[in-house]
Amino acid sequence: MMDYYELAQLADKILEIADDELPALADILDELDPEVRGELIFSDFLNAYQIFYYYFREEPDILIDERLSLFPASAVRKGVLAEERDLLELVFIVEDEVPEMLVTDGQEILKRFAGPRAYHDAVQWADEQA
Repeated sequence: MMDYYELAQLADKILEIADDELPALADILDELDPEVRGELIFSDFLNAYQIFYYYFREEPDILIDERLSLFPASAVRKGVLAEERDLLELVFIVEDEVPEMLVTDGQEILKRFAGPRAYHDAVQWADEQA
C-alpha cells in the first residue's frame, strides 16, 4: 500500500504524461500494478469521469463529462448519478473493481448492468422503457 504522498506524486506524474488525453490515461492505468491501480482508482487524485472512461472506454455526451468530473474517483464506490433519461436515473458505481450502471426510478434499483458494456446496456434498456 502506498502512502498518501507517494500516491499523490504518482497521480501527478500519470496525469502529466497523459496530458488530459483519456485514452492515454487508460493505457497508463492498464500498465500499473493492480494493487496500485486500485488505490489510484479509488482515490481523490482522479475524478469519476476519468474512472468512467477507464472502465467503459467511451466518451459519453458533455453533460455526463461535466457531471462526473465534479466528483472524486472515490465517490464511485457509493455511486454517482451519471445521467437522467426521462424519469430514470443512471448511476455509475464500482464494486469489487467491477463497473456497474444502476438504472433507478430515483428510489429503487430497477435494473443492474455490470462489466465493460454496462453503460451501453443501461442506456439501451432505459431508452426501451420510455
